[in-house]
Amino acid sequence: MKMPHPIEAGGFVTTVTVAGFTAESLTDHGVSVLVVLAVLGSMLSAGMTLTDLIVKAATTEVYRCTAEGCQVEIRATRDHTPERLAVLKDMATDHVQHGSGGV
Repeated sequence: MKMPHPIEAGGFVTTVTVAGFTAESLTDHGVSVLVVLAVLGSMLSAGMTLTDLIVKAATTEVYRCTAEGCQVEIRATRDHTPERLAVLKDMATDHVQHGSGGV
């Protein structure tokens, strides 16, 4: 099993904590159980989705072609070996290799 990224762990703890305090506040104000469950579900879903997007942004390298008007870009996660990332970077930044395919 893959170990969670530290951002995932922090996001999970934050999401659960905020959702718990919100649920407690709602029940203190006499909100019905179904509404509290709906709010909890929404908060957990939104919090974990945001956490997932932050992890993807933090663990992704983007390589773009530097040629004027070329729109070729390669996105690679940092899970790859440094050698593989170097190959992907070379592919994206060497306009001769991909020509006008990205224009």
